Amino acid sequence: MIGFVTPHTSVHRAARRFLEPSQDLLVLGIGLALFGLMVRTLIRLVRELFAPTLDFRVVIAEVLFMLVMVEVVRLIIIYLEEHRVAVDFMVELGIVATLREIVLRGVIELDWKQVTALSVFLVALGALLRFGDLRVPGPPVSERLDPTSDDATGAVQSRRS
Repeated sequence: MIGFVTPHTSVHRAARRFLEPSQDLLVLGIGLALFGLMVRTLIRLVRELFAPTLDFRVVIAEVLFMLVMVEVVRLIIIYLEEHRVAVDFMVELGIVATLREIVLRGVIELDWKQVTALSVFLVALGALLRFGDLRVPGPPVSERLDPTSDDATGAVQSRRS
């Protein structure tokens, strides 16, 4: 059956050829919008620093928001390079965003049940980041989903005649 092409393969190739660049443009637009939001936040942060009265909570909120945005932009850049979502960056983003909300609300204002739940959540994310195999780079998606492969992982096995 060498040279036999299943009918859906050409459809998949055509869809991939059209949809991936379109999706890249959309993700690039999202990245540019987030970058603009980061610039706007930075301008607001500078204005807040030079205001006659300094609201420490607003400054911390803006700085932590910038850190969250940096993580999101890093995630978008990795997606554009590798066409995959980097799970380790998503976990880091979850940690930073959660800590931002805790700092903004203040631990004293939270109920003990919320503090316990947030603590367990952060420990779980930290353990996932530390002990999970999230940082081991795998093959690109295009290699894993190779239509010429014999198995589901994309590895082509040698055949004996």
